[in-house]
Amino acid sequence: MEVTKELQPQWNSIILDVLSEFINICKHHGLTYYCAYGTVIGAVRHHGMIPWDDDIDVYMPRPDYERFLDITSKIDLGNYEVVSPYTNNSYPLYFAKMCNKRTTLIEVADTPCVIGLYIDIFPLDGASDNLDETRTMIAQFMKIRNKLEAISTHNKFGDYLKLALQPKEWGRFVYKTYGFFFRNSYRKKLLLQLEAIAHKYNYNESNYVAMYFGCYGKKEVFPKSWLKNTAQCDFEGTTVDLPGEFEKYLEHYYGDYMQLPPESERVPRHQKAFFNLEERLPDDIALSHIRR
Repeated sequence: MEVTKELQPQWNSIILDVLSEFINICKHHGLTYYCAYGTVIGAVRHHGMIPWDDDIDVYMPRPDYERFLDITSKIDLGNYEVVSPYTNNSYPLYFAKMCNKRTTLIEVADTPCVIGLYIDIFPLDGASDNLDETRTMIAQFMKIRNKLEAISTHNKFGDYLKLALQPKEWGRFVYKTYGFFFRNSYRKKLLLQLEAIAHKYNYNESNYVAMYFGCYGKKEVFPKSWLKNTAQCDFEGTTVDLPGEFEKYLEHYYGDYMQLPPESERVPRHQKAFFNLEERLPDDIALSHIRR
């Protein structure tokens, strides 16, 4: 499904509301967060969302992230919910999302996970001073992450068998087969392996931080000093926190971040197999829309 120009304002309004509630929780409980990735570009370049973007990303230092998950598991969040691999067995990711629970979203057609419109909440972990070691750990993490995603998908039987006929897909075929018979136990094992990598270095004692689940590979490790002295910026009428040295952060990831990309690249990047902006449909009804 496509978020049309007519639907975009409503979509953005919903996720901006989630961001506002997230910030309120952080302020109330003294938790640290920073806008991340394109959300930082949006804040600096547009004072809001990038016009063609459709999501909001934030970082939390590992200690604050774990406190956030603990706190939100014990309080009434009203129209919101926090989804993580520990709250939803169908959830295929390692990091958490804060969602509007009065909306419906299925991101990937073959992954039967029903959530609401959301903001991504990424944990920042401590990392080694040896950048080669950290980058090796990121590569290891991504291999395990791919296994978690593989066992989270539910392919049609014919599509599943086709994997066995493609040598480059044999690894995925094996993981999906194992996941079919031992999904819960294998999933727990993979999550433990991911946790072991993420927690190897103490955040408070580290000079570098890493976002192990990021899509920028070797760039996902940078000096923790860039986060000090939090900067603030207007974001669609809300004041948000940025990494203190956001210029270095943005140059590290994007180079000349003030330069607009070619018009052909000004499109949303995230998948949406199905969504309903008006209500949270029961899982079976929501899933029926992608099985037709």
